[in-house]
Amino acid sequence: MTKPRIVAIDDEAEFIDILENYFGLRGYEIDVAVRGAKGIEVVKEKNPDVVLMDLKMPGIDGDEVLKLLKSMSPSPKVIFITAYDDGGKTKARLLKMGAYACLDKPISSLRDLEETINKAVSN
Repeated sequence: MTKPRIVAIDDEAEFIDILENYFGLRGYEIDVAVRGAKGIEVVKEKNPDVVLMDLKMPGIDGDEVLKLLKSMSPSPKVIFITAYDDGGKTKARLLKMGAYACLDKPISSLRDLEETINKAVSN
């Protein structure tokens, strides 16, 4: 099975480095962006299977990026990884808007994230 192509969009450079190292070492093609606008460009260029994305970013935030990604064809699966917590209201809204999953940051297990990614592309 071919590993999914990933784009990660997050304004935390350290977190992006962790994702890039983890998935790159496991044979995934992963591209990264530290701003929502740049992330949209990378997604259009690379046509990934999965987008890992933070919710709160300067400039275009995760909500706006999700809306744009859902209008693309084919639309990548979007997995939010965010520290933002309002009792689950935002997560429920993002899932209703078409996000595949919303995970809490800090991420407890990169292996669990990898499993979520693989489930997303097999559905």
